[in-house]
Amino acid sequence: MNRQSEFQRQQNWIQETLRSENASALLITYLPHIQWLCGFTGSNGVLIVQRDEMHLITDRRYEIQASLEVSDAQIHISTHNLINFVQSQNLIKKSDRLLFQPEYITFDAIEQWKANLTKIKLFPRKNLLNPLVAIKSKRAIEGMRHSQSISDAVFNEILPRINTGIKENELAAIIDYQHRLFGASAMAFDTIVAFGENSALPHARPTDRKLKNDESILLDFGCIANGYASDMTRTIFHGTPTQEFQIAYNSVKTAQSNAVKMANNEVLASEVDSAARGSLKEYGFEEYFAHSTGHGIGIEVHEWPSISNKSIAQLLNGYTVTIEPGVYFPEKFGIRIEDTVLICSNQCERLSSIGRDLIVI
Repeated sequence: MNRQSEFQRQQNWIQETLRSENASALLITYLPHIQWLCGFTGSNGVLIVQRDEMHLITDRRYEIQASLEVSDAQIHISTHNLINFVQSQNLIKKSDRLLFQPEYITFDAIEQWKANLTKIKLFPRKNLLNPLVAIKSKRAIEGMRHSQSISDAVFNEILPRINTGIKENELAAIIDYQHRLFGASAMAFDTIVAFGENSALPHARPTDRKLKNDESILLDFGCIANGYASDMTRTIFHGTPTQEFQIAYNSVKTAQSNAVKMANNEVLASEVDSAARGSLKEYGFEEYFAHSTGHGIGIEVHEWPSISNKSIAQLLNGYTVTIEPGVYFPEKFGIRIEDTVLICSNQCERLSSIGRDLIVI
């Protein structure tokens, strides 16, 4: 799907949504969705999406940037409060009915809109754009393949550097640096490097703890390249793994494999989560799985939908999500295996080329 066909898909959806909701416009304040609709990547902006046009309002810091990035929207540069600018330029009519994204705007911000534009009517619509953004274009998928290829290359690059005595924060710095060398513009999130008992913390932060012989290493990292995110986790072992560790590792590998097999077109996200949990239950490890099985990924590293037992979302062709079951044994070790997958009709596709068998170094 090229930009023209993607834009047409957006326009068709906008027209249908405004018609079915009897609304005048969409008020988009969530920056990643502004980027998705018109290309703007600045840190301050509002997008008003009407039936036949879009208006991006930002400030003078982004005047040149917006002119270079934005397509399919009129650009307005405000010298004062963006809400006041919308009012002064009559970009919203007094009788307009606006849909907004309640999960992506503060209560205070909505109150400001109401106070400054007293005649308009604001209607919250949760998940207003999420299902549309979740379906990745060909361009987006190519971008995600590229960002994942960078993370795969970094993983292979760092393995020979992992030796007894290296610190968690030292290895994390090497991972970040190598991503930059290989072309990433930023890390997608704070890199996780956790040795031994620290790996039992699902969101461990690198410390100055040194790697010892015969202990596990959990590595969770991803990058942003050309506007799209990667995300992967591998758990490896330095030395000789115990039987306890090997059994636990095989349980997570099986859980991830079963969840990946389940992740297909029109399957509920909750069913993917259940596949992972069911596998761990057979090993007696279900209680040690302390988080959801995954999440959407694209422009952001964490997007809708959640792959959890509470999710009511249905996976569709073109969705990209992570599958990342894990088990965490306090004061011992933790194990997680994560891949980003592309949802397809019959079998999803892993974007990472790194294997899931236990790597011992």
